[in-house]
Amino acid sequence: MAVQVLYVERDVEFARRTAEQVEQVNAQVQVTTVIGLESALQALSNERYDCVVSEYKLPDGTGFELFEHIQSTHSTLPFILFTEHGNESVASDAVTAGISDYLQKTESNESTESNESYELLAERISTVVTTDETVTEATRERRRFEQVLKTVPSCVVQLNRDGKFIFANDRAETVLGVEQGKLEGRAYNDPEWDIRDLDGNPIPDTELPFNRVLHDGEQVRDRHTIRWPDGTKRSLAVSGAPIMNADSVESVVFSLTDITDRHRRERRLEKLHKATRDLYDAKTKEEVAQITSDTADAILNFELNGVHFHDEQAGGLKPVAVSDRTQRFVDKLVTFDHGIAWETFQSGEARQYDDIHNAEDIYNPETAFRSGLYFPLGEHGLLLANSTKPGDFDDTDVSLGRLLAENTKSALDRLDREQRLALLQDRTSSLMQTTTLSNTIELTVDAAADILGTTLAGFIQEDEREEVLEPLFTTDTFAAEFSTYDDFAHGADADPISTFLWEVYDSGTPEYVDDASDHPALPAGTPDRSALLYPLVGHGLLVFAANTPEAFDRTDKRFGWILASTLETALERVDREALLREQTQKLTKQNQQLEEFAQTVTHDLRNPLQVLRGTLDGVRQTTDVDHLDRGYRALDRMETLIHDVLTLAQRGQLIDTTETVSLASLADDCWEVLETANAELVINDDIGFEADPGRVRQLLENLFANAVTHGGPDVTVTVDTLPNGFFISDDGPGIDPVERDQIFTDGYTSTGGGTGFGLSIVKQIADAHNWSATVTESPSGGAQIEFTGIGAASPLRTDS
Repeated sequence: MAVQVLYVERDVEFARRTAEQVEQVNAQVQVTTVIGLESALQALSNERYDCVVSEYKLPDGTGFELFEHIQSTHSTLPFILFTEHGNESVASDAVTAGISDYLQKTESNESTESNESYELLAERISTVVTTDETVTEATRERRRFEQVLKTVPSCVVQLNRDGKFIFANDRAETVLGVEQGKLEGRAYNDPEWDIRDLDGNPIPDTELPFNRVLHDGEQVRDRHTIRWPDGTKRSLAVSGAPIMNADSVESVVFSLTDITDRHRRERRLEKLHKATRDLYDAKTKEEVAQITSDTADAILNFELNGVHFHDEQAGGLKPVAVSDRTQRFVDKLVTFDHGIAWETFQSGEARQYDDIHNAEDIYNPETAFRSGLYFPLGEHGLLLANSTKPGDFDDTDVSLGRLLAENTKSALDRLDREQRLALLQDRTSSLMQTTTLSNTIELTVDAAADILGTTLAGFIQEDEREEVLEPLFTTDTFAAEFSTYDDFAHGADADPISTFLWEVYDSGTPEYVDDASDHPALPAGTPDRSALLYPLVGHGLLVFAANTPEAFDRTDKRFGWILASTLETALERVDREALLREQTQKLTKQNQQLEEFAQTVTHDLRNPLQVLRGTLDGVRQTTDVDHLDRGYRALDRMETLIHDVLTLAQRGQLIDTTETVSLASLADDCWEVLETANAELVINDDIGFEADPGRVRQLLENLFANAVTHGGPDVTVTVDTLPNGFFISDDGPGIDPVERDQIFTDGYTSTGGGTGFGLSIVKQIADAHNWSATVTESPSGGAQIEFTGIGAASPLRTDS
């Protein structure tokens, strides 16, 4: 009966040729070929096979993975690993896994393949399928070890049930420290081995890897140390597997790997991680530097090391912490402003030199140092390690040095963030105490240097009337960068930078520019490369910038946002407090006015009342009705006085609503309702402005009436405009300069029949509009009352 063989390959052509050659060598063998693990499992589920032959590397897995699948469903099915990938790992794992046989393909000489590889494969297939079980097992074991010895460079040993060596390959001496021939008869648990765990603790005999495999009958992987006969301590990785005879363990096979160097690296790495915790507990940058230097010395064995921080005032990399040996070795610690250390710091890339004397730019050509490692610490500085021996640093030193440098940089970054955060908290607290707009913005802009590390900062205020963003407060460097801009205009004709700033402001969303040269909205040659822009709607734009690309990280953006948000809140508070102060001042003023009104009414009504009382007494005593004329005049005086007092109280109140009014139109209306005799009104110009029309009408009426009263029936009254206001003048006798400061005082009058409230009412109305009222002399020598500060005014044509 033919032997059915399933051959699993990754190469279709090689599989076909192998099948043909094996069938030619042994006509009793029929070979079915499949490609890949999944196809093999499918074939096994459909057909019965006597043997499986598999390549190690398959398109969808490995031969070991296929073997594990087969073991779960066809545990007794012979399995041969036929591979061209013979190495320590594959061969060792094949032995310990229990694969029936391991056969390495020969080199690609076709005739050799036919005569050797295929014949040998056919022979192995027949052996594993047809030989007696006992003979087959012995043959398998022998051939496995033969193949392992030929192909595996690692140390492989076999121990009998007593734990004595019965076999060892030629790698044993380099791993165990004992010549191959002297191992025979020596026990695995010989006390001279002094087997201990990696922490140095003795391992009880029952827990030794050999006894665990022997008693459990299962694979064991472990790590421990041994002591060589010469006293050298070595660390080993141990992988053991049982060799079974029926249901019992006949012997134990071990693959031993010297991991001494790896274990040292792991211990150094473990200590390095512990040192990292100390770095993160450090309170100052100087403490971080000292911990770094101590760690480099004690753990990484960098006996000649130093940590240098970048110091702008010193002009280079200034030593902050160095090892004890460095202190003793060098005559003087230097600040590097050129050379290898400086170039490494500027490049941001670690460097390794087997001999620094071969470097192009060496700081001190006479230095006794030969090997060198240079690790940048970001913007903070540099960690360097030297040796007086050439080529004294290996890849492990480089990798661990990089790790220490990264941890140091992270610790320094943390301290930097904490320091900046403390400053941010201090500045935000101060912003809550400011009282003026300028002081609030100045404090925010000045904070940029300490918190964001930039001297390019400014606040650009919105001017709604002019539709421009105008720099309100900037640092000197920012002003110099944008010295060609008085403001940033809005509209289709604006330049690209102005357009960009307005787009950010109108969006209400922060904008982060990592590199202006790549930004689609910014023109080539934009002064700054990086920028953080925070719009404060209703106020303006807060800008932080830098001359280098990607100058701001995520923390900078977050801190900038906090500053901007705090500034916005502070500005709103300042506005509210300013409004409150203004309202309080006006309320206080009104209360003062009310008190003055009460005093005026009390005082000024007393005289008319006394006149009226005397008149009534005269009528009662004499029945002379002529006395009544005098009484009526007193009543008229009281009525006028009461009217003026009420008007003064009402017109001095706060302005709630305004509308655009025409100066000329109001003047004409007021003149028409007054008794002006032969007086003449001349309106030279007209303007429109925001005001309460009723109160402005009262202001004009009082001024016109005052001009007619004091200037005579033929007076000429002139209305004209000023650059930021208007004036009313006459050609009357004018006002004595000595009295000009008094005419707006309540109750002041220069005539016996006046109440003294007319011009006081005028002043109160002007104050309610936030105008300034001043008295001067007209061109004709008369009186001229000027009103300025009326805000945005638009010129209007007049025909008067």
